[in-house]
Amino acid sequence: MSDEATTTTVPPHGATGLPYAAEQLHTERLLLRPLNTGDLQDAHSYEKLKDVVRYLYWEVHDHDESAEHLRKRIAMNRLAENGDGIVFAVELADPEGGPGRVIGHISLFLKNANWGKFEMGWVFHPAVHGRGYATEAAQRVLQLCFDALGAHRVFAQLDAHNDASARLCEQLGMRQEALLRETEIFKGEWSDTAVYAILEQDFRAGS
Repeated sequence: MSDEATTTTVPPHGATGLPYAAEQLHTERLLLRPLNTGDLQDAHSYEKLKDVVRYLYWEVHDHDESAEHLRKRIAMNRLAENGDGIVFAVELADPEGGPGRVIGHISLFLKNANWGKFEMGWVFHPAVHGRGYATEAAQRVLQLCFDALGAHRVFAQLDAHNDASARLCEQLGMRQEALLRETEIFKGEWSDTAVYAILEQDFRAGS
C-alpha cells in the first residue's frame, strides 16, 4: 500500500488500561465520580422529566424506579471485559461551599477491548443546558479513554432527532459516520439512529 493511501497515523492496538476501576475525575468546574446512594434525590430530579427521557430507552421514573435505577448503576464501576460499563455522576460544586449537586451522568462502555472500542452516553438536567457542562464533562471522559484506557475509537449512538446530543458530539470533535434509517421501533414508532465517533488520531490532532 502506498503512503498516499495510508490514512491511519496510529499503529493498531487494543485497550491498554484495563482493568479500570472508576475513580474521581476533575475538570475546571466539575467533579466526575462513581455514583453513590446519596445521589438519589438529584438523579430523580431529572429522571422524572419527560423532556429528559424523550430520547432514552426508559420512561419517566417515579421515586422507587429512580432508586432501583441508581442501585443498578452504582454496580457499574469497572471496565475489564467486553460489555462492562461505568456510570460517572457529574457533580457541580456549590459556590457557597456546601455539598455539590449531581447535574447529570456520563456512561462509558467497553465494546471491544482488542480493538480499543468504547461507547459513551450522557444525560443532563435541562436546567443546566447551555452552560457547557456536558461538553466539559464529556471531554474529560474522552481524555480518560484515549490517555489512560488506550482507546482507538469512541462512539455515541443517538436518536437522529436529538439535536442537543448531536451538537454535543460535534463539539467533542466527533464525526457523524452513519444515519441508520428506521433501524428500530422506539417508543411506538420507527426511529432513525445517528452514529458519531472520534478516532485516537483525531483526538490527538484536536488536543
